[in-house]
Amino acid sequence: MTTDRASERREQRREQLLTAAAQLVTERGVDGLTMHAIAERVDCAVGTIYTYFPSKSALLAALMSDAVQLLLDTYRAASESWSTELRDTPADVAAAARVFAFTELFVSAQQLHPEEFRFLQMLITTPETLIEPGDVASVLPSSLSFLAEVHDLLDAAVRVGTIREPEGRDDPLRRTLRWTGALHGVLLVANVAHVSGLPDADAYDPSVLSTEVTADLLSAWGASPEVVADARSVAGGLRPNAAPSTNPSGAVSA
Repeated sequence: MTTDRASERREQRREQLLTAAAQLVTERGVDGLTMHAIAERVDCAVGTIYTYFPSKSALLAALMSDAVQLLLDTYRAASESWSTELRDTPADVAAAARVFAFTELFVSAQQLHPEEFRFLQMLITTPETLIEPGDVASVLPSSLSFLAEVHDLLDAAVRVGTIREPEGRDDPLRRTLRWTGALHGVLLVANVAHVSGLPDADAYDPSVLSTEVTADLLSAWGASPEVVADARSVAGGLRPNAAPSTNPSGAVSA
């Protein structure tokens, strides 16, 4: 029993440190994240932090892993509701509708989980490598699981004939990376919408822009115009914002 209580206290302290770290990244950027700043935020000794995270790289890796896991759990919770809502939809349209619904969920995650998403985009857009190779292993399970879910969406669309089988260099991995990369790019472009005086500012709307990008990719991969149109309509009635039943660590949310 004593050991259980000690383990629980240690996990609570770890979550407290991660929460403080996430807040500092949001307020000051990655460069403003230091062990001293975290220690001041939670009122503990710097040495205490090193017993949980041996380096800033290890701390960033833990933040990234938790952020990706939360997004993954959000998707899985939403996907369960889609299965019921798409039960009577033709298979080819349902598969494409899931792709569009994922697109909307990905974009809305920026509002649902702003700290997590902002942190991931900081890591993606920062020129230097912030996570050391030795710490990457801790991020891989959640990252690969997320990519696997995206891959499965596209693979399901292939199986029911929504899009054609990939050939040559157009393999499933490259499709997955092109789609997720395009969605990240949409969110970066959408940041420009806050600049006043832009012509046709609606063109920067992330929901509209991401849906158009997804439609373009599905069409390029062989989806018929009719299926794309029907899937967009069906996806508009799905619930993209289903929340995960639990946040595995709660560490990244403020």
